[in-house]
Amino acid sequence: MADTPPAPPVWLVVNKNDLPQQYKSELIFKNEYQFNLLISARDGTGIDALLQALNAHVKGYFSSESGLITRERHRHHLRETEAALTRALAEKSGREDIIAEELRLASQALGRLTGKVDVEDILDVIFRDFCIGK
Repeated sequence: MADTPPAPPVWLVVNKNDLPQQYKSELIFKNEYQFNLLISARDGTGIDALLQALNAHVKGYFSSESGLITRERHRHHLRETEAALTRALAEKSGREDIIAEELRLASQALGRLTGKVDVEDILDVIFRDFCIGK
């Protein structure tokens, strides 16, 4: 029997750390998550700690694998991801719907790179290739 891979870590990132204590639940930290981080998207509290934790996790996860991207398809998806993230970062506060859409586009581009396909991708192909509804 082959060894089963370890379960992926579960990260609990809780926003709104800038609100008064009465709005925070202490129950969230009674769970057995590998990472528990409090952040505030409004004032930036905890964002540096989140980025450092993500950076350390990525370094440990990918170890010494080469970062060389040799396939044009992979480069294309990475460029799409970068462009969507850049657009999300450039958006102004108050336009969270646009930021969310850019993050969704970045996630889809990464999903195509890693081979993750979801229902929305399948529906896009069906509507595009089979002209349903025209």
